[in-house]
Amino acid sequence: MNIYLVYEKYNRDFIAYAKSITKNKDKALDLVQDAYISAIEREEIFNVMNEYQIKGWFFTTIKNKNIDNIRKGRKMTYLDNEEIFGGIETFEEKLIMKEVLNKLPKKNKEVLVLKYEMNLNSREIGKILKISPSTVRSRLSKSLELLKNIL
Repeated sequence: MNIYLVYEKYNRDFIAYAKSITKNKDKALDLVQDAYISAIEREEIFNVMNEYQIKGWFFTTIKNKNIDNIRKGRKMTYLDNEEIFGGIETFEEKLIMKEVLNKLPKKNKEVLVLKYEMNLNSREIGKILKISPSTVRSRLSKSLELLKNIL
């Protein structure tokens, strides 16, 4: 089945699905457009697929593109959070940061120090604190939020 025929037959379904997972019309349209671009880049694979496989491929691609966008958004947030610590250079700035960190609860301070001063990843921090990596990431997020509120 030709991609253009897929577009004519299923475009509304693809957009409706994308809207259901993004809750945003513009993001949904972008996802569907990205899926079509991927399809055009891999047009030869559709020669061996039936109509239902092609439709499934599009739904899966839209879902995966959405996951990629969410991850990119989280990565950008993470990079923004690193700026809190990245600009500390002078002795005075370090003293102020230590003072601010001391205002945080112990569990929040621990994860921030291990992450940003010791440069450990969530798995390594989890082993030290005897908590799961997902708990580490959750604490980091909450700790950074507390830190931003203090600053």
